[in-house]
Amino acid sequence: MTAIICPPDFPARSLPIDENGICDWLADANPGATLIYYRGHLGHDRMPSTKALPEMLRRQLVDVASRVQQAADDERVFLLQRRNGEHDFSYVAVKAGPKSKRRNWQ
Repeated sequence: MTAIICPPDFPARSLPIDENGICDWLADANPGATLIYYRGHLGHDRMPSTKALPEMLRRQLVDVASRVQQAADDERVFLLQRRNGEHDFSYVAVKAGPKSKRRNWQ
């Protein structure tokens, strides 16, 4: 079953989950479950020089993005993005299934 933790139309530059929430979702989600973990322009918004976000929210975004990237590196999630408009993307993590049940496409 697929579940999106927040609606796809939540406002741009929104961080609907914190790093602890990512860890909880990773532990509890079923394979195939989806999570929108940020909406905005991730590469731009996390840079201190852009001042796109207040510093506290920018640091939270960096923590969330790093945790999600680590989960992807560990093959626990697949990362996708959906373009909503100019400089506006929804960043989505999809929970991977057990490695033993994945197809080898090589």
